Amino acid sequence: MSEFSSSNYDARNYSEARPRYPAEYFEYLRNYHVGKKDLLVDVGCGPGSFSLELKRHLGFRNLEGTDLSARMIERANAEVSGRGASDARFSVHAAEDLDWLSAGSVDMITAAQCSHWLDFSAFQKAAYRVLRPQGTLAVWGYVDPIIVEYPETDTLLEEFQYGDSFLGPYWENPGRNILRTLLRCQVIDRRSYSNIAQATYRARSTASSCDYTRPLVMVKKMSLSDFEGYIKSWSAYSSWRNQNPASDDLCKGFLGRLRLNTGTSSSSTFTVAWNSVYKFAKRRV
Repeated sequence: MSEFSSSNYDARNYSEARPRYPAEYFEYLRNYHVGKKDLLVDVGCGPGSFSLELKRHLGFRNLEGTDLSARMIERANAEVSGRGASDARFSVHAAEDLDWLSAGSVDMITAAQCSHWLDFSAFQKAAYRVLRPQGTLAVWGYVDPIIVEYPETDTLLEEFQYGDSFLGPYWENPGRNILRTLLRCQVIDRRSYSNIAQATYRARSTASSCDYTRPLVMVKKMSLSDFEGYIKSWSAYSSWRNQNPASDDLCKGFLGRLRLNTGTSSSSTFTVAWNSVYKFAKRRV
């Protein structure tokens, strides 16, 4: 996660290149939550654009967003300033550090695409203290894109992401492996939380069934240029670039191979899908 705090990391590209969460997911989370909606806390909020979108979709009055990266928080505060929003604040904090919030003061805590970086046990305990009874804890993530129309590129993508000669050595672990296994080792404590709802989706099997209506099925139409921007938002790519400033661009080489394998041009579009996971729980009374 340290790569996102680097002064060289492009927080604007992160915000623009990442996929959007589907409307069905917001509706599912909104229906899961019970009771008042005074305060939403979004940890690991990144550049803040999704936090503001989440607040709007779920109908919360106030938002507190936190991230370890001062660069991301700078971008988030610029977003708030641009919108003139007085009901949203962003500050630098670790997700596990919620001591600045009063006990029982929070209605929902979300950790979107960041749970794999956390000390999950400490995070759950901190969340339990500040959530009101029956308040919602929600974590989710996505990983490992595929190109739906071209299953023959799955191996190519796997090699580029994890091969020793490509980006494999540049992912931070154990975080990346935790996400790749769809947070399997991050088990919600049933002594502190109840009404647990969770699901995982595998992109290739979901694509085969053409069922894109379930809550967190992640798909996005992309051009090769869009896909390049997405790859360059990865922490592993940023780490590789910082460590190999004079090398030919790995991403350009990969996209060339992708074009050869698919017969696509720079103006072609295709459907990208991801493996995904969500876990919801309510704080016990």
